[in-house]
Amino acid sequence: MAAKRLCTAAAVAVIALLPGVSAFAQGAPEGLSKAEKLYAELAALPKAERAKRIEEGARQEGKLVLVHTLRGPLGAGHVDLFRRRYPFLKLDVAGEIGSQDAAERLLAEETVGRHLTDEIVTAVMDLNELIRRNLVARYPTPAVEAILPQYRAFIDRENRWIPWFWSEHGISYNTSLVPKDKAPRRWADLCNPFFRGSVSFDPAENRFLSGLNSMLGEEGARQLLECIGRNEPIVQRGHTQRIELMLAGDHMVQGDNYLYHGVGMQRKNPAAPYAIVYSAPILATNDVAAINRNAPNPYAAALFADWTLSPESQSYLAKELRGPVGLKHPFLPDNVELIDNIDPPQDVMDRLLGYWYRYVEAKK
Repeated sequence: MAAKRLCTAAAVAVIALLPGVSAFAQGAPEGLSKAEKLYAELAALPKAERAKRIEEGARQEGKLVLVHTLRGPLGAGHVDLFRRRYPFLKLDVAGEIGSQDAAERLLAEETVGRHLTDEIVTAVMDLNELIRRNLVARYPTPAVEAILPQYRAFIDRENRWIPWFWSEHGISYNTSLVPKDKAPRRWADLCNPFFRGSVSFDPAENRFLSGLNSMLGEEGARQLLECIGRNEPIVQRGHTQRIELMLAGDHMVQGDNYLYHGVGMQRKNPAAPYAIVYSAPILATNDVAAINRNAPNPYAAALFADWTLSPESQSYLAKELRGPVGLKHPFLPDNVELIDNIDPPQDVMDRLLGYWYRYVEAKK
């Protein structure tokens, strides 16, 4: 299992940078913030000394202000693990907030000069405006050495985020309703007339559309959306609800969903008629920890960022059926093709949304 783009010169360059984070300190760019200057100093230290200094600094700060976008018990459980590991930190955590909302919150605070939040957990595609305005700290860390080779394409060459898990969008179906000879094998099969009126999608989602664009290109995505629209799709909000409806026999196929929903239900009830289309590429969205370049508690922010790649954090993700970057995926086979979901330029995204509304959610 390897993310598309991995076998490129850029990815090779990223891998070459992993052992040499001290190079950041030697050739650090101009205009670094106070936190970034600290991180440049830390990058020059031996690994053990660096870790000791970060923990000592976090003890002195005594606080971390974090926006964590893993929602519900999943996010709460992850934060509790960190709290038990470092009980000397007072955690001010905003949960139950979406990835885009987290980025917008940090942007709003920094725009008015209020340096409140230390760090956000967000999808990498939601960092665009923060990066454009130079509001994300450059944080080189040897912690990324824990990332498996197949996921190293997720690493940013400028050290502006720490990839620590990824979420997957793919195709799944009800095995009680779909005969083996009709089972979908590729994304184009969503257009099969056999599935007319029986394939469900959430309303327009930037993540899904950007994934189709990464996989097929803009024209290929347009053509797929056009044929999906001709096949009378079901559009209904709620990923979990749609999986439940499909398994209850309401429709045959999920054209866009988090695959872990069905896997979790099948583990509770092995008889659940659920199957994943492993032969079709999986759209992989990289989720990251990003530190505010004006973080009021830069040591504590660094401590959390590094901890996300620890065996403790990564094992928790795998247990909860999410995609760790430092461990084997809990249910996807090694040979599945991953498409690294890259946010396209705004004009392309606007056109993709236009295709969706023209073809998929067109008023009948």
